[in-house]
Amino acid sequence: MTVTLSIVTPSLNQAPFLEAAIQSVLRQGYGRLEYCVVDGGSQDASVEILTRQGSAIRWVSEPDRGQADAINKGFRKTHGDVLGWLNADDLYSPGALRVVARQFQDPELMLLYGNAHHVDEMGNILEAYPTRDFNLAALAYHCFICQPACFFRRSLLEVAGELDTGLQYAMDLDLWIRFGELQQKNPHWKFKHISQVLASSRMHSSNKTLSRRRQSLEEIIMVVRRHFGIVPFNWVYGAEESASGSYDGFFRRSPLRASLLGKSFGRWLWINKGSPAYVFRSLVDRLLSPQHSLRSLNARTGGRR
Repeated sequence: MTVTLSIVTPSLNQAPFLEAAIQSVLRQGYGRLEYCVVDGGSQDASVEILTRQGSAIRWVSEPDRGQADAINKGFRKTHGDVLGWLNADDLYSPGALRVVARQFQDPELMLLYGNAHHVDEMGNILEAYPTRDFNLAALAYHCFICQPACFFRRSLLEVAGELDTGLQYAMDLDLWIRFGELQQKNPHWKFKHISQVLASSRMHSSNKTLSRRRQSLEEIIMVVRRHFGIVPFNWVYGAEESASGSYDGFFRRSPLRASLLGKSFGRWLWINKGSPAYVFRSLVDRLLSPQHSLRSLNARTGGRR
């Protein structure tokens, strides 16, 4: 069985990175590939870049309602068995799509994700993306799936529903959680993590989730609370850390300060006031392992991860 892959790139004013993203798809050399770029009406050189590709890609440039809307639009324009999206500033690793297609020969595999790298504006590796095997409950604490390294069956998306167009930053985390909730009802569905590096996620000053870090984290808090009924401390701490605009949580991290800890702790208690058992359990865990708690905070505050 030969698997058809449909890849969508949403883009808006990403001309400095767009061509590299496109070429990382086209150079995959996988024959059963549909590739669609959905541009939101860019005012930079994006349309010129898209025009230069000739018939190698399908594309549209028109106003949309944001990234999630563009991705949904692209998925509707394609027909492949397996879907993925690559943001215009991210990159696929050479040979990634062949690896993905081989994995999806398994008819029970519904979701696949690989390892990934964070890279800088020039494409230099900064770090390995922190990835782990799939665990729905763990998504409350950390988005361990690097979005460009994730692929899923169209049939899974059809059951889960499209990306939430009301979200601007956490639409991928929301989708992974919805997928996980469905897997609990369908335990024969396979969600698989593989060790191959499938993609690179570019971290730079105009990156949406870094340049608007507070808004991004507030949306994550809302999504996590909606699905799990609780919000772990790390999300609240990150939101408060970025409130001043001086820290992006990645390149620039706040030094460990009692005032920041106190403000974050107070807000965390307030957000979780309806879940006293969770609050009590969390506090006991922290008191029983204070060194672990301090290491976690230092890892979050000591410059780049």
